[in-house]
Amino acid sequence: MGRNKLFLEVDVKRILALLLFVLMTSPAWAQPKMKIGIVDLEEAIKSSKAGQSAKARFQAQIKKVEASLLQEKNGLEKFKADAEKKGLLLKDEEKRNLEREFQRRLRDYQMRMRDSQEELRAKERDAMNEILEQISKVISEVGKQEKFTMILTRNQLLYVDQGVDITKRVVTLYDRKVGAGAVKPK
Repeated sequence: MGRNKLFLEVDVKRILALLLFVLMTSPAWAQPKMKIGIVDLEEAIKSSKAGQSAKARFQAQIKKVEASLLQEKNGLEKFKADAEKKGLLLKDEEKRNLEREFQRRLRDYQMRMRDSQEELRAKERDAMNEILEQISKVISEVGKQEKFTMILTRNQLLYVDQGVDITKRVVTLYDRKVGAGAVKPK
């Protein structure tokens, strides 16, 4: 009985090995053809005309906010310097009032700075999401036209052959559509 069990285990292993070998070496015509494409979304956004335009607008907004905050900071520093000069001549109650006023202005400045940063981040995120949504439509279009089985994003992969990277084709088609007015960035 033990010999039959051993013989049966060996046969099962041989059959599984043979089956695996047959499946792995089956002819190419028997396997469904897969066409896979890769897109670097970050590069697509960065190199597209809409992405470059959004970045330029965003940089202009940053400079405007920075100028406003710098002016407010300079006013705050001037207030502090004036208060320190006057502080020697003022009574204790007046010194405390000046210190409270300075602290209030400092908190207001810090709050405006934080709010400005959050607002700028939100604007950048919204602009990039809009472009990403539009690029995703173009990727789907390329996938259907060129009969891709699937298109993956580059950041999911450790290595990929450049032959399957369709980022430049996607950006070219996207820029053509934006120029033609079919897809409009906000």
